[in-house]
Amino acid sequence: MAGELCLYLLGLDVGTTGCKSIIFSPDGSIISSAQQEYRLRHRKPNWSELSPEEVWKTLRVTIKASIRDGNVDAKSITALSTSVLGEAFFPVDKRGNPLYWSMTTFDARARSQTAWWEENFGADEIYQITGQPLTSAMPIYTLPKIRWIRENEPEVYRKTEKFLCWEDYVNLKLCGKPVTDPSVATRTMMFDIVRKKWSSQILEAADLSEDLLPEIQPSGTAVGEVTRTAAEETALAEGTLVVTGGHDQPCGALGAGIVKTGPTMDATGTVECIGMLQGRLTLTEKMRLEGYAVHCYVVEGKYFMFGFNPTAGVVLRWFRDHFAQQEKEEAKARGIDVYDVLTRKAATAPPGSMGLFLLPYFEGSGTPTFNRKARGVLLGLTLAHDKDAVIRAILEGLTYELRNNIEAIEDYGIPVTELRAIGGGARSRFWLQLKANICGKKVVVPNVTEAVALGAAMLAGVGAKTYKNAEEAVERIYIEREVFTPDTHVKKVYDRNFRIYKKLYPRLKGLFDEMAVLPA
Repeated sequence: MAGELCLYLLGLDVGTTGCKSIIFSPDGSIISSAQQEYRLRHRKPNWSELSPEEVWKTLRVTIKASIRDGNVDAKSITALSTSVLGEAFFPVDKRGNPLYWSMTTFDARARSQTAWWEENFGADEIYQITGQPLTSAMPIYTLPKIRWIRENEPEVYRKTEKFLCWEDYVNLKLCGKPVTDPSVATRTMMFDIVRKKWSSQILEAADLSEDLLPEIQPSGTAVGEVTRTAAEETALAEGTLVVTGGHDQPCGALGAGIVKTGPTMDATGTVECIGMLQGRLTLTEKMRLEGYAVHCYVVEGKYFMFGFNPTAGVVLRWFRDHFAQQEKEEAKARGIDVYDVLTRKAATAPPGSMGLFLLPYFEGSGTPTFNRKARGVLLGLTLAHDKDAVIRAILEGLTYELRNNIEAIEDYGIPVTELRAIGGGARSRFWLQLKANICGKKVVVPNVTEAVALGAAMLAGVGAKTYKNAEEAVERIYIEREVFTPDTHVKKVYDRNFRIYKKLYPRLKGLFDEMAVLPA
């Protein structure tokens, strides 16, 4: 119980716009949680950065709050581990001080450097080594951004002792050791996922010394203990075990109980990610062209693949901010979430939204079309359509895109037996049933939907020997809270509409290419 000397595990979740600190008991129950936001900065168009000092300060405050607000004795926290946003990184000097702000996934400044790798190394070769789909249309990875720093900030590059991602940096601040894990290393596009080490072939082509990169240890490995300085800064107890964690998507999958092929994570927030385990490592040209990244999983010896829709929940937010003033006022008056009002309105419209279709490509398309030039489309409007139908069409369009991913993944021979819903989207029972009806899959809501932090805490428990391995952690923690099964009658409606939806992108692709050259 909180405040007593019993075994707790801490899962930290460092994201793009905020962080969480959640204290769990070994059975997965949440003892205490806290979260804080920090600024995503845009100093120039196409730049997207975080201040390392601000993020670390915010994380310290968040950890303190989770301990204080839960009345937890810090000495009862046996171990902690961290899940982090992928590919974001920054250089540090010999004392571990940041030399530059952290470029996030959305930072697109390294387009020409990414093109250099396409032309001089080859996207297919990169994919076979790292499992990451290289394209200058989406310059997201660490590798070309390091090249950007060398070319544009030579003095910063000269002073650099290490290039660190967020897991490595948090571990450095907590225990003095900048250690990362294979899942985070995978996202840099410098890690050999077959040999499980930094790729000498890529580093040679990059003229980059391995000494500039952190040590790699498997997820769930104890790497050190919280130092006196870190204890003073965070309110953690000195000597608390620090354990390697992982990239947020595979951590979320572990928190959703995924340790074998079949069950598939559906994480719906601003972005929607669908992630599953491969039975054996598979890297095909079709997978690369469709944008599917393959990673070392946070469970040693397994591989994790994920697809994504870059604009999922953010499309609902866009609609809320521009067209839902009445619904916002209603939600405020009733003391409920505005999204509950919106989904309730959507539920009043008929399945299929009277022939209205949304292509949710507001920032380009993710997998499997993988086209930055694609744009959002609302097709089929008539005078009979009202706001309720438009809201339902938005949710249906997002869910058709989920089915698009499921069908592409199953075409690779990877089974999708059920969807395990986590993230903000898991709170909407209407949307969960909609996913079951459109995708024709059972949709399961785990007992703990804070799956990313839970996955990190499970890894902390593996490192502390609380669990023998990740599989045992899942056996002890994972519980189904609610299950949604397809309504066969409604699914027939959606099967017919999905056949139309599948035809929209191929017929509009040429127009997207033409529109891409129009002035902004």
